[in-house]
Amino acid sequence: MWHRTTGLLAGLLAISVGCAQRPDPSPRHDLIARVTGPEAGLAAPGPDGDRKPGVDPPLERASFEAPLDRGARPDEAQSTGPLTLEEANRLALRHSPILKLSEASIDAALGNLQVVDSAFLPSFQGNYGFQAFSSQVGFAGTRGRFPVLPVRGFGPGTQDFNVAEVQMKWTIFQFGRLLTKQSQAEFKTDVARLELERSHQTVGYAVARTYFQVLEAKSAFEIAEKAVEQAEAYRSEAGDLLRRGSITREEFLRVDAGLASVRQLRADAKSEEEVAVAALNQTMGINVNTPTRVAERKAAPKLEMPLKEALQLAVANRREIPVVMRGIAIARGDVDVARTEFLPSVSIQAGYSNVTGTGVQNANVGAGGIFISQDLYTGGKRRGQLRTAQAGLRAAEAQAQQVCDLVAFEVNAAYRGFEDARERIEAARAVFDQARENLRLVKSRYSAGGATPAEVIEARASDTKSEQTLNAAVYQYQRALARLEFAVGGPLPTSAEEVPTTTPEPKGENVAPPPPGEPSPFRLRPEAAMPGLPAAPDFGAPRINQPQAPGVPRPLQPESSTAPGLFGPPALSRPPYESTSPFGPKP
Repeated sequence: MWHRTTGLLAGLLAISVGCAQRPDPSPRHDLIARVTGPEAGLAAPGPDGDRKPGVDPPLERASFEAPLDRGARPDEAQSTGPLTLEEANRLALRHSPILKLSEASIDAALGNLQVVDSAFLPSFQGNYGFQAFSSQVGFAGTRGRFPVLPVRGFGPGTQDFNVAEVQMKWTIFQFGRLLTKQSQAEFKTDVARLELERSHQTVGYAVARTYFQVLEAKSAFEIAEKAVEQAEAYRSEAGDLLRRGSITREEFLRVDAGLASVRQLRADAKSEEEVAVAALNQTMGINVNTPTRVAERKAAPKLEMPLKEALQLAVANRREIPVVMRGIAIARGDVDVARTEFLPSVSIQAGYSNVTGTGVQNANVGAGGIFISQDLYTGGKRRGQLRTAQAGLRAAEAQAQQVCDLVAFEVNAAYRGFEDARERIEAARAVFDQARENLRLVKSRYSAGGATPAEVIEARASDTKSEQTLNAAVYQYQRALARLEFAVGGPLPTSAEEVPTTTPEPKGENVAPPPPGEPSPFRLRPEAAMPGLPAAPDFGAPRINQPQAPGVPRPLQPESSTAPGLFGPPALSRPPYESTSPFGPKP
């Protein structure tokens, strides 16, 4: 009974220990903070002013509105200035979960290799057991008539056994099975390292792509904001002209429509900027809600490289090609292992036992020998394993062809995209120059009274869109360059010469026009009339039945004395709201 009670207590102790080691599924504050924001997941400070252990302080950087968080770790918040592309790459190397996953894969592959290597060495196992028996059946006799009980015999009465033993097993020959598994484990370790290198390239390309998207959206927002300031200034002047009767209500509504259009462009650009910043944070592996501010980077190197050279670089640098080569070798090893299952295995086994107890003969027992084991019949299991391995080899070869075709396609697509981006810069620069010249001409006519504020706003909107298109082409070129570098899997042979990416802005372009303090330029002042001609009539005053000089033709008068005149002297022989834009009259 005592022994039964002891065994029961030991079992309960084992169960309690297992329950004490159950993993804790409680929420992680640092993971919650990555979703809700930098400050939402922080624990309350303790008595000593420190944060809760296990919760990392959030990473903060300077933003468009927010200052640098001084609570960030010193190795993360390196400066208060904008984030450069190189700094973004360093942050991604430290915080990207993609790289951490690849590093964990390397550790797993190394652990698997260690497991395979251990099969070449002998294994030792220690056991201890306690057993008790009570039996009322059996023969009782003296030592002279009956033999003594064996070491682990079960005789009449009560017996208990205390057995401590050590066993050794060493597999010495399996027809190359262990060697094949070792080669496979080494190939898998190489594959994990190659995948980590490719993951570094993937993260670097993703950082560059999102970085230039942020710059593109930021530039579009700044340009749109300048356009809104200009449009608001012209709208204010158009209101003064409308009150003076120099423009019609229709023309003023066109000015309002133009202002609403550029305001919508500004709102779209701001939204795209915020989304691009969140995408950059996600790529770097930091909190998505961090208001990151990036540094300007328009300098882009030139690249002159034929497609054939790009394909050769991809063959030499793309990590996927050696990965699929090793994948074929691993699949071929699976076939070899499946074939060795049909052959026996040879091992050496030995054991040593110490037996003590009550009612049993105490002894020390040692045993050992060479064993050959062979599965005679497994119900078709080995044939199924061989068939599966052969199918895996064919699949690995097909996958290798698919990967090589994909590499060639990616290089072709990236190269064509790079060429298109390079040509797009030239086309966008030409359109920008035309729009800038058109804006200059319209503003000159506006100063001379030959254009309306709506035409200036439309010309300014066209100039804004063309400037945004040019900046987008510049950043798209740099993204295309990064994509081509990612496609070939290595650095590109770029030249030191840079691609021209900027166009000088005319002097005084961003200066808003002052509010009209003099009569509107749409009115021809009397002192500006040519000699010999009558002075221009005042369109804002009634001119009904006024005497005219003999021999001078009477100018046409408006139907209503309170409406602005539609036609004036020969210098204004067209309606003042009719455009003389080279693109044709406005409807």
